[in-house]
Amino acid sequence: MKVLPVAIAVALLVSSAAAWAQIRSQPARPTPPPTAAPPPGEMTERLLLVPPQGWKTAGSGGSKTTLTTQMFPGNESSDNWTEMLSVQVVADGRADPRDHIQRIVEASRTNCDASGPSPVTEGLTNGYPVATMTVTCTKGRVSGMGGLVAVKAIRGAQALYVIQRVWRGPAFERNEVAPVPEGMLKEWSSFLRAVSVCDIADSTRHPCPK
Repeated sequence: MKVLPVAIAVALLVSSAAAWAQIRSQPARPTPPPTAAPPPGEMTERLLLVPPQGWKTAGSGGSKTTLTTQMFPGNESSDNWTEMLSVQVVADGRADPRDHIQRIVEASRTNCDASGPSPVTEGLTNGYPVATMTVTCTKGRVSGMGGLVAVKAIRGAQALYVIQRVWRGPAFERNEVAPVPEGMLKEWSSFLRAVSVCDIADSTRHPCPK
């Protein structure tokens, strides 16, 4: 699958009372690192993410400290979809990626007839701590559909970035493999490996692409 040569940058403006986030499109070549230190409170981290070709944003929502944006294939919508990409930015540089993923596991256990989380894999991506895992849902208790989610959580110095690829389709049994389309998991894996965070003010530890 071809992908669009687009990078999504995340800008967070943090004040003493609250924090909020905004996602905006950026050119493929990120802005060069500044020659001087940025003003206090300025967001310098960038989430580098190339959305699947033909996918479109279906809106954003959140709170004072969290922003979630959802994307769907061009022929699908928030009301009728089989695949979804969710990008969540939490304005808390102290948040633990593993803890956030565990909350997704707990939600699946509450909302599914049976859920099957994989082991959590932890490591570093461009110098930032990362946690990844997948969770299956045999049958949603509300939707009646089966599901699969792959999660990558990156803890930046200024925010936690959580990227999810989600599939939903026919329900399946506990001892069965989720009936996902052929080639989907391979595409998901390539996509999530490419997602990273960089810092335009710290080219030594967290360099941005040039």
